[in-house]
Amino acid sequence: LSCRHYSRRGVCVPTCRFAQGETREFAQGGECFECHPECERIEGNVTCNGSGADTCTRCAHYRDGPHCV
Repeated sequence: LSCRHYSRRGVCVPTCRFAQGETREFAQGGECFECHPECERIEGNVTCNGSGADTCTRCAHYRDGPHCV
């Protein structure tokens, strides 16, 4: 399967949920992945840039070193 833009769980989509929607996502290799649950959802801005708790733009609760907890 090859998508023009992005793929989410095997379904082609025009974009990932970078800055809006209930669940925020990041893209890696043309695939949309969910941000870590400890990342604070930011309206109109990127919430994370990877899957780990250390890739959040801001933490939903607390930060312990580089990780949101």
